[in-house]
Amino acid sequence: MWTGPPEQLDRITAAHLAADENGTDLRALPPLAHGLLELVRALDQADAHLLCEAVRACTKASSTLIKLLLERADPGMLTELMDDVMWDQWVRVGGIAPAGRLGEAAITLSTVQYLLVPGWAEDLHRYQDRMDRLMAAPTTPAPDNRVR
Repeated sequence: MWTGPPEQLDRITAAHLAADENGTDLRALPPLAHGLLELVRALDQADAHLLCEAVRACTKASSTLIKLLLERADPGMLTELMDDVMWDQWVRVGGIAPAGRLGEAAITLSTVQYLLVPGWAEDLHRYQDRMDRLMAAPTTPAPDNRVR
């Protein structure tokens, strides 16, 4: 059940359809390629400090992403976000974490990627820096004089 705005679900669905059309099986990307047991093993074996760091980083990034998409989205900002490898590696496969169980699942998936996929944590931190810069950028008035 989706509790967010219908437009977000439409964007997520479109991203998954585009991946299918391009021959990309989003479920075959690490860490999903090794199934649920690999996910559980990774979480069980994670150092408590690293696990907390991963959850914090993934939660912050998801929150920032949602805030950008809901409050600051414009074509230039979206192009900048989509031109980054993390759009495909993270946003399209679960970076948007809505409130509720679906969001918890998205954060869990991101946390496992953070822990298992080489270089993924560094890429997420870099993408977070990019999103923070976009959040701090001055807003421009919309054509109807509302501030975006």
